[in-house]
Amino acid sequence: MATIALKRYGLESAAKILIVIGLLLVLSSWFVGIYYFGFVSKMALFIAPLIFTCILAVLILIIQYRYTLFEKYPYLMNLPSLFYRIDKQKSKSNQSIAFSMIFTVHALVVAFLGLLSLVLTISIGSSIQTGSSSPFIYIYIAVIAILLASILLQYRRIYIKFSK
Repeated sequence: MATIALKRYGLESAAKILIVIGLLLVLSSWFVGIYYFGFVSKMALFIAPLIFTCILAVLILIIQYRYTLFEKYPYLMNLPSLFYRIDKQKSKSNQSIAFSMIFTVHALVVAFLGLLSLVLTISIGSSIQTGSSSPFIYIYIAVIAILLASILLQYRRIYIKFSK
């Protein structure tokens, strides 16, 4: 198996901020679960934060070890077709920068998953407390729509930067 070596760059500062925001939102969902647990004793309040915590942990590990995964196990990476465009770059440095920028999208997903965890936990807690279903479905749809639009805009930013 041929290995591809890229120059290792750190994450963009926006990616680091998005990861912190995602972690804070998941932590907030745990606190919301604890808050509602005081009113009603339902373990269902902790299912959403637990699931989202596990997903965020996996994504953060992938972001942290992105170069190792790409170099040793490139078949595990599912990068956009943008990488074909990047491959045509003459400079290995530009390839590495673009590769690092792609993982800002993963950090964006971390932040939005944290937000979804918080919204889902609040939804479960308020539904249990009031005994009725709440209209949080519209918030879910809005968050997912904003996430998809943000991902497309981020990929567009990378494409524009490296298509010159």
